[in-house]
Amino acid sequence: MRRVRAFFLRLAGLLIRHRRERELADELESHLQLHIEDNLRAGMTPVEARRQALLKLGGVEQTKEIYRDRRGIPLVESLIQDVRYGLRMLAKSPGFTAVAILTLALGIGGTTTIFSVIYSVLNLYPFRDTDRLARLVARDTAGDLDWATVSLPEFLDYKQQNHVFDEVMGGSFEWVLLTGSGSAQDFEASRVTTNTFRVLGVSPLLGRTFMDEDGRPGAPPVVMLSYKVWQSTFGGDPGVLGRTIILDHNPTTVIGVMPSSFTTKASQALDAKL
Repeated sequence: MRRVRAFFLRLAGLLIRHRRERELADELESHLQLHIEDNLRAGMTPVEARRQALLKLGGVEQTKEIYRDRRGIPLVESLIQDVRYGLRMLAKSPGFTAVAILTLALGIGGTTTIFSVIYSVLNLYPFRDTDRLARLVARDTAGDLDWATVSLPEFLDYKQQNHVFDEVMGGSFEWVLLTGSGSAQDFEASRVTTNTFRVLGVSPLLGRTFMDEDGRPGAPPVVMLSYKVWQSTFGGDPGVLGRTIILDHNPTTVIGVMPSSFTTKASQALDAKL
């Protein structure tokens, strides 16, 4: 507690530095005069009395430096002095200053733009806490494949016997046929467990994500549209929520629209990363 208090006292001292400098100079001068008077009473000449007094104090300027180091924060004071010196030099050369500022602005702006483009292109994982996600793979030791598809009963066993992960989610990619909205179209879709978006930390652009009730046997089929399909097929109509569409000849209710960052590409990249 004492160290914290001392630090803040030193920091406050930087704000009243000029006043403390005057107080220090006055105090040292009073001490010097006392020593001079003692030397004069001892029979010394005024010049010799002052010289001996200065020697006894160890030098006025040296004493001031020692006091400043003990009462201030040398690193901060040096930084402030360097900044002031730099500003004075820049003020003396306005042409050089303008060129330097323009160069820095162009460099920072260009670098920011490049990194923004790279991030938007390479950011394949618009999900929360991707470093905490893990992929479960079933090895096909009997065949030539490095991995095999996990069946639904196996997935349910893994989920039931899980004592390591917070949650277990699953899904698969397949092509579905959309009819009843103009000409029939094929789309690549994902069938996922109802906790998928909760695990990934992804919120819908419109509507809601899946709930546990949607995965119960006998529950009516529901679907979430990707942003691309919502724009290209439904014209970005927010009234698509609650509409019934036909997927693989099955009436399915639209419950939500995903943000533009959540794409099939992102989902496949996640599948490859996990």
